[in-house]
Amino acid sequence: LFIFGILFVPKLFHSQGQYEKSIAVLPFRNDSPDDENQYFINGTMEAILDDLCKIEDLKVISRTSVEQYRNTIKSIPQIAKELNVSYILEGSGQKYGDDIKLTVQLLDAVNDKHIWSSPYNKKITDIYAIQSEIAQAIATELKAIITPEEKQKIEKIPTDNTEAYENYLLGLHYYNKGTEENLLRSIDYYKNAISNDPKFALAYTGISLAYMALLFDANWSPDEVYPKAREAAFPQ
Repeated sequence: LFIFGILFVPKLFHSQGQYEKSIAVLPFRNDSPDDENQYFINGTMEAILDDLCKIEDLKVISRTSVEQYRNTIKSIPQIAKELNVSYILEGSGQKYGDDIKLTVQLLDAVNDKHIWSSPYNKKITDIYAIQSEIAQAIATELKAIITPEEKQKIEKIPTDNTEAYENYLLGLHYYNKGTEENLLRSIDYYKNAISNDPKFALAYTGISLAYMALLFDANWSPDEVYPKAREAAFPQ
């Protein structure tokens, strides 16, 4: 019994402390010669992250928590230990006009072992299919259950207008930068996205969140913020 306890108990505590189906999506690297395309690579990473978050059987670390590792020199096992996850997704991409090249790899973070990777060379119009395919491939590798409702959400196309989507990603890019100037700039891009596609729900949500952020990041008054945020959240 003593030997059994020595062998079994550490494994028990490890399994309780580190959720088996847990993953962190690290910030993707922009391989484009043009730094301005970072917004698209960041947006692609966040879309994959959001798709994974729709799978209840997975524990997914938030974007805010992984942002600190954008330019880190820490090892994969060290990052995994700090975030308390079992798997890490790394990625890099390039964008040239309407062409995109994306490479992602899934790692067993605890043992620092490669599990799965895939390159994608597509048109920007294929970006939703790529993001959905990556999320579902990861779920398959982690043996996570995807319900029919979750699959439908993951495969849903937010807009058919690529210009609207690019404006949305630019809005998201400046929203994540914070500061009053960046938040106001993000609102302008979200409004451009709505001009491209008046039914683009994510852009309305983006405007509402950006106004709410002005309340905390730029000390705007509630009287200034709430009506605008409400109008964006519940458009007529």
